[in-house]
Amino acid sequence: MCKAAAGDSKDALPMPRRNALSSVFVPLAYPCLLQPPYTKRKIVLLAFLASLIIGTAAFASLYSFHRGFRRTVQFWRGMAPLVLKYKAIKFKAERIDHCSAEELERRLNVYRGTTAPKLVDLILSLGGIYIKIGQVMSTIGQGLLPQQYVEALKPLQDGVPPRNYDEISRIIEDSTGKSMDELFIDFEKEPIGAASVAQVHKATLRSQKEGEEPIPIVLKIQYPEVAQLFDADLSNLELATRLFAPENIEVAKSLRKRHENELDFTKEAQNLRECTRDMQKYGMEPNLVRIPRVVEAICTPNVLAMEYLEGVSLSDAIQHEQDSVAKALGKKDGEELKMLLASRMREHFENGGGAGEGGMQMLGDKKMKMMNVFGPGATTMLRTYASVRDGVENAALSVAKFGSKLRAGWNQDNLDFIADDASSSRNKKKAKVNLGRALKTLVHVHGIQLLLSGTYNADPHPGNILILPDGRLGLLDYGMVGRLSPKDRETVASTILALSNNDKAATAKIYRENGYRASFRDGSTPDDAILHRFASFHLDRIDLSPLTLDNGETVDTMELLRSTREIAVPQWVEEGRRLGGLLVGVNAQAARPISLAKEWRPIAKEALRNSS
Repeated sequence: MCKAAAGDSKDALPMPRRNALSSVFVPLAYPCLLQPPYTKRKIVLLAFLASLIIGTAAFASLYSFHRGFRRTVQFWRGMAPLVLKYKAIKFKAERIDHCSAEELERRLNVYRGTTAPKLVDLILSLGGIYIKIGQVMSTIGQGLLPQQYVEALKPLQDGVPPRNYDEISRIIEDSTGKSMDELFIDFEKEPIGAASVAQVHKATLRSQKEGEEPIPIVLKIQYPEVAQLFDADLSNLELATRLFAPENIEVAKSLRKRHENELDFTKEAQNLRECTRDMQKYGMEPNLVRIPRVVEAICTPNVLAMEYLEGVSLSDAIQHEQDSVAKALGKKDGEELKMLLASRMREHFENGGGAGEGGMQMLGDKKMKMMNVFGPGATTMLRTYASVRDGVENAALSVAKFGSKLRAGWNQDNLDFIADDASSSRNKKKAKVNLGRALKTLVHVHGIQLLLSGTYNADPHPGNILILPDGRLGLLDYGMVGRLSPKDRETVASTILALSNNDKAATAKIYRENGYRASFRDGSTPDDAILHRFASFHLDRIDLSPLTLDNGETVDTMELLRSTREIAVPQWVEEGRRLGGLLVGVNAQAARPISLAKEWRPIAKEALRNSS
């Protein structure tokens, strides 16, 4: 019998040198463990060691060769410390230090400030579906999520770090079966955008027939690993939701179905054609919006060629306005202004939300007495002043550059420089946008798509919207398209009218009779007031004001939402609330809160007339 195993220290075998292998393969280090007699203690030890060896080998094998498993490990390796630290802060503050609500919020704000960049780094390292979700949360989270997370996630709206040209050209050639030289006269190696599943390059396509002009296009190229990792990503998100927010599990499940079609660009091409025809039918395209045309010469599941549209992204337009207003108020940039706006927006939501005064008059602090004195009209004045100030600064800069060139003498380089300045000036002039009108158009067009057409772009975050030089909108990225049946469109339209009339009983009846089911922790079900508030979140506005129940009791809205478990969410609610949340979020991000039900009321009436 092995005396080391029997615990006899006197005659114990010498301890072999410690290394990674000896710590795992203990039976090889101590061969006597495998020799009889087999005591109960030895059997248990051998079973444990065998399990450890098999588990370690299985883990190493899966991590090395199974990308989905490796993805899961990477997700939880980054996410678990953030979640555990959050739980620890709350536990210590509430159970040990017995802190006040204000002190707990202060500690959480410190935590959010340090973890928000880490969360974005994790999202960027994982890529794929996580970036898409980050884009959505940065849009709908204004006034709801902590502002540190909203601001940290906003850069995802404009794109992510791109892949290199060699990788992109290889994907194009593999997908089309042709070389880059065969396909293009010119291909810009630097992308004009990189998103969650693909990146976009400008190119000039060779003419397909004699006599045809070369075609300027944009090319959308899908990253090859996205489809492979799709299932693992969604499974991780569903598990995380079950653990930390089980009331939202139906939302997490719906993401799987919604994103499946986004991975086949031939389906996106079909969506582009279909939505273009629909918008032309209702007089929206090309009068108010432009949807890029598909270039049929390149249309594969992984690569899609489209018409190139020139414009300013909506996210850039919002950022530019806030920076300009901040400068007009004597601030360095828009960051301080955005934090103040977020605070005011939260107050607005806590007072009932909906269509408010909107814009910069929401600030109203002592340093901004102009807004207090002049009221809502001050917003237009302030924006006009900021625009004029920008124009004066740009003109002064151009004059200074022109003067310096005059002093340097006239030569060809000077002429080229002046020509470049003139071109730059024209571009700056084109970049001036009417942001309020653009947002109105965005809301109106998507109301037409949802309620009349039944086919709509399900991902209108600011990075997917262009403001064209003539003021029209360019609607990009139709990989994610939602569809509603005629019956569901009628149900949504009826809900919109009930919400715009503030008819709680009618709203609750529609929800109950058309498949929506929810309950609370104690097993009770929502009354009319609660269902009306849920519907408001889905299809009207963000209303965080205290809610008075049918029995007269007043409850906190956020606590009510946290204690709710959705049992059944019909498609019309799922489709409507995603689009509604994005549109309400975009307007909140631009400091122009809206009542979606009031904006869509005329369209809802038309939809019901058409159905009858």
